[in-house]
Amino acid sequence: MSLNALRKLHEQRVEALMMELAQIAQSLSRNEERYRQVEAEMQADTERYRQDMQQGLTIEGLLEWEARLGSQEATLHQVHRDLEHAALLWNRTNSLLVEASQECKVLDRVLERREAIHRADVARQEQQTMDEAASRRCSSR
Repeated sequence: MSLNALRKLHEQRVEALMMELAQIAQSLSRNEERYRQVEAEMQADTERYRQDMQQGLTIEGLLEWEARLGSQEATLHQVHRDLEHAALLWNRTNSLLVEASQECKVLDRVLERREAIHRADVARQEQQTMDEAASRRCSSR
């Protein structure tokens, strides 16, 4: 596989990782918003629960509130786990992106060096050709 093809593969990998990071960032943002929503619902429901408790609750009402608050707490824990997972995924993907970007830079430097060597060889051959032509002209005089 040529260096140019390898460079192109690495470039595609960088682009794919950048897109993946964008998707993970969107997921993080959605989960953070969901967490805030559930937390706000829990706070509002906890306040309503306290008010209902002060007014007197039936056993059924108490069980309904406990089920509702328990469900919200479970949802909050799940969203928190989702946030942690997305954050870990973001960190891992970002590390892969940094690594892939560095590999692209290394390949760029190798390709630039190869091109510089090639240009120097061409210039040397041209100079040698001109020197030989000049030498022949001088010899024929």
